[in-house]
Amino acid sequence: MTGIATFPRLPGRRVGASGGLTDRLLLSDVHLRRSGPADPVRHVAAESLVEHLARLGPRPLGGPGLVDLVQGSGLLGHGGAHVPAAVKWRALAAGDGPLTLVANAAESEPVAGKDGTLLRQRPHLVLDGLALAAEALGAQRAVVWLHGDDDGGRRAVRTALEERRRTGAREPVKIVSGPVHYLAGESSAVARGVLGGPALPSTRRPARGPHRPRTLVHNVETLARLALLARDRPPTSTRLLSVLGADRVVVEVEAATTFARLLAELGWDSRPQAVLLGGYGGLWAPWDRLADLPLAESALRSEGLTLGAGVVIPLAEGACGLRVTADLVRYLASMSARQCGPCAFGLPALADSARALAEGRGHDDLVQRLLDDAGLVEGRGACHHPDGATRLVASALATFEADVAAHVAGRACPARADHPLPGVDGAGTVPVAVRR
Repeated sequence: MTGIATFPRLPGRRVGASGGLTDRLLLSDVHLRRSGPADPVRHVAAESLVEHLARLGPRPLGGPGLVDLVQGSGLLGHGGAHVPAAVKWRALAAGDGPLTLVANAAESEPVAGKDGTLLRQRPHLVLDGLALAAEALGAQRAVVWLHGDDDGGRRAVRTALEERRRTGAREPVKIVSGPVHYLAGESSAVARGVLGGPALPSTRRPARGPHRPRTLVHNVETLARLALLARDRPPTSTRLLSVLGADRVVVEVEAATTFARLLAELGWDSRPQAVLLGGYGGLWAPWDRLADLPLAESALRSEGLTLGAGVVIPLAEGACGLRVTADLVRYLASMSARQCGPCAFGLPALADSARALAEGRGHDDLVQRLLDDAGLVEGRGACHHPDGATRLVASALATFEADVAAHVAGRACPARADHPLPGVDGAGTVPVAVRR
């Protein structure tokens, strides 16, 4: 992307912050390396077990009462879909097969880094939440799921587990490394992976049976919040966000903070034209619509928007949103599971149509062809991966309406040097690294 601001050194206080650390999740906001796992540019020491216990005290046991507490609190998942945790817990009652509890720290959106940052800074808070949920639900197995290249996350968990073992804690937790792939953090892919299958999304209606092995996947932020909830701490009023400028940063902000204040406090000194919310499979929103909205998920959903997994990508004035969208659709096509026609054939066709529009090839039917390609993909995949690409395209057509008209008339934006998005270069070619 072009004209992206470089965030200055993060301020000594948190962005949009108030209150003490006991009602917050992160030790500090951080700059991350531009791509890859959530390794900070400047090291932040993890909270030790001694510091964790001094701050919060020992964790309670995860008895049956925790189920009622989760139900009454309205605790939401923080992996992107924001499904109430109680809904997932109730679904387990449909079977009696062995249960595996998973802390999912495999962030698949290339810009995302909030979960990896939380795991590096406060691993004991996450492990407490995992142990509490496992005890409350009677899980036979507890797993921390990571991408295979997340060495920093693995070290943080191993160090924390060793600290706990030295105190005599008996919490058998296994670290499992999945493939380095966009789809490897999707919950059904995680569920298949920890049971020894391929780490690919399951079909929309997976086979079920009362005695089949069960897997419950919770995002690590959800489990950290559960650990605070179980200690009778009031719910935090903050959000963890990964924000991309020329730098990638992770910040903890009050949910009442507006987008305008967020970017101003991060040093964004010019008005963006639009913001991509939720990551590469997310939604574009024009700045005029977004600037004064708070970051609270409920407020965004009332406007038909969502922050998904907490990714914010502002697009500077003068940058071509259609070019960026075309690059992202190509990336999503390259990262498909190829388990069905919409992924194997529909997404590449959609990417070709998006590229034609971005290059302003001057055909009157460009937009209709793009819509037709999206219609052949939307809701038809074996999993939900293709739907992210169609949402992205639909939001781009609405957000960059004036640019669409210009491109259809053959007036594409002039070529210029861009800052490529993590994992995506300006030509739309994407390195794909899949390994176990």
